[in-house]
Amino acid sequence: MSAAVLDIKQVAEKTGLAVQTLYNLRSTGGDGPKSFTLRGRVRYYEADVDAWIAAAAERSAA
Repeated sequence: MSAAVLDIKQVAEKTGLAVQTLYNLRSTGGDGPKSFTLRGRVRYYEADVDAWIAAAAERSAA
């Protein structure tokens, strides 16, 4: 797994989703990228975000 860690703003930029949408997906258990908290802040492994994007692209192509 990539050691690169992204904050929620970076994930929003990378995915094109609003920060609030990412918070909503996280709090409702929606189909968002896997996240974790570090010192009270939401963080994402870049590899998890990339895998989530790839899975979403695969689902839309099907």
